Amino acid sequence: RVLVVDVDCLGELATRNGLLALPLDEIKMRVERFGRFVRRSEAENDESMRQIIPYAVFKNGNEHLLMKRTRKQGEVRLHDMYSIGVGGHINPEDGAFPWEAFENGFEREIREEVSVNIHSMDYMGILNDLHTAVSRVHMGVVYLAEVDFNGFNEVEKFTGEMVDLAKLSRYREKMETWSQIVLEYLLSH
Repeated sequence: RVLVVDVDCLGELATRNGLLALPLDEIKMRVERFGRFVRRSEAENDESMRQIIPYAVFKNGNEHLLMKRTRKQGEVRLHDMYSIGVGGHINPEDGAFPWEAFENGFEREIREEVSVNIHSMDYMGILNDLHTAVSRVHMGVVYLAEVDFNGFNEVEKFTGEMVDLAKLSRYREKMETWSQIVLEYLLSH
């Protein structure tokens, strides 16, 4: 089961496209009030709800983590695609209350996927992408973290390295759409 919020409860957040620089409280309040857990198989194909996904972009100075998802990774629709974000689904076991589950699940996802020492973590915005079937059932809560990257914990699911923005840009067309949207933001700021 995964954390979702019904589109009706998200208001304009669900209809605006892109990385939206909105206050964290905009999504936090809705998750606290309307968050619930449903079977993932149901949520993946129902556009009346959004799965709330934490999404962290890791950087060290001018370099950002570029990852390639292998075929051993769970989401078939993202196999062999590049990503600049780490995150995933939030489960009921992550906490007694929806936002608590979000925060604990975010930490769990990071620990599962990568080995990093986090120096700072800054909220960037809410990511809503209405272009693909995968992205229309998910909503990202995006953070930028300054880290020391020590490698992947799920080495069978990811390959990658820290690279500068110019090299990231060369992979843009091979990236999942969320990463493309966040990359555009990083390049313009």
